[in-house]
Amino acid sequence: MENRKQIAMIAGALALGIVAAFLMGTHIQNSVETQTREIAKTYEQQKGAMAKEMAMVKKELLAARQERAELANQLQTIPQQIKAVKAQGGGPAQDDSQKMALSVLTPPGKRALTIMIDSLSAVGGLINPGDSVDIIAHLKVSEGEKDSEDKGKSVTTVLFQKIQVLAVNTNFVDIGTAKDYAERQTTRSLNVTLAVTPEEAGLLTFAQTNGKLQMALRSPGEEQTEILEVASWESLSDFVLEKQGTELPIEEEKTVIRPTGTDKKFEPVIQIFRGGKEL
Repeated sequence: MENRKQIAMIAGALALGIVAAFLMGTHIQNSVETQTREIAKTYEQQKGAMAKEMAMVKKELLAARQERAELANQLQTIPQQIKAVKAQGGGPAQDDSQKMALSVLTPPGKRALTIMIDSLSAVGGLINPGDSVDIIAHLKVSEGEKDSEDKGKSVTTVLFQKIQVLAVNTNFVDIGTAKDYAERQTTRSLNVTLAVTPEEAGLLTFAQTNGKLQMALRSPGEEQTEILEVASWESLSDFVLEKQGTELPIEEEKTVIRPTGTDKKFEPVIQIFRGGKEL
């Protein structure tokens, strides 16, 4: 009898444990589902708020773009309006940029120097204010005395690199029209104003006085400068030999020995000293 009672008690305890576990599992599941629904609800609310904020930001960006576009259109019409007002007032419709002082356009530390150069040497007249050029000089270098008949030898070298063009004739801005380029082609010489340092101004003036100048147009994005050797028959021969494999028959320059002009004869001199004194 006692064994049956113990078995019944154990069975009852197991049944109660199973019921308690089932109830606990159900409670936990309900809690998880409730929390999941709350989290999902909160996420949806935050998602909706973020969507509203994004929509407002997009709307503001679109409005800002429209304002910038309208402002750009207004800025583009201002020069035409100014010209129209000047034309109605009876005066010529001039570009205000042409009235700007050259000193304002000159960079700090530079000097505005104008040189006269033939149109062909100025890239066929195709240079414009704001361009950068390299200046090539063809010089006559004297090898003899001033009174001699020796006219010297010709030397071609790149004097300066990356020199800014401030003006061409009286134009401070890029003209950029085919008509003006065609007129330059018929002009024998151009007045080109350059931005140079004081030292470059002196050397450039000296080179122009003692030779001929030529300009080479640079690319707008090119900032690098190079160390170049003087152009001569020897350097040309070396270049052609290296690039084309052709050897040019160049005669070597002869060394000319010239008298120094000291033709005086010196006679021997004998000095006699006694007791540290000259007799």
